[in-house]
Amino acid sequence: MCSLSLIRKVACPLVLIGALVLGGCVTKETYSAQVIRTNNFQRQLAEEEKHSADLAAEIVRLKIQIAELEAQNRTLTTQLNEAKAQVVRSLEEVGRLQAEIKQARAAALAPSGAAAPMPKARGVAPSSTEPPDRLDELKDDAASPHATGPR
Repeated sequence: MCSLSLIRKVACPLVLIGALVLGGCVTKETYSAQVIRTNNFQRQLAEEEKHSADLAAEIVRLKIQIAELEAQNRTLTTQLNEAKAQVVRSLEEVGRLQAEIKQARAAALAPSGAAAPMPKARGVAPSSTEPPDRLDELKDDAASPHATGPR
């Protein structure tokens, strides 16, 4: 038993020294290289975190801009539809006034005094004093599905 305890007393420190030499001990150059490498990784990580924060801020800014542009698009689409409706009403009024003028002219030219309505032929160009008749075209635009709301 004595020899066994002596072996333990001598072998244990030798095994520890061997383990330290083989596995845990490093030279000062290796340690310094590892410190430099670790510091470089930490610096790169900090740069990437800053870049990520910058990109997140840019995403927030762009989302706000998207919301503003969509609201502006809805407003402009509403204004455009209102303007088209106003043009349609104006052209209807112009058409009504032109019909009254034609009736008045026909009444003035008719010998019996009875007004003879003169229907406008389709495809006939208006006289130089009459505005072009785009009422049907505008009504078609106003009735089309893409003109009633944002895309």
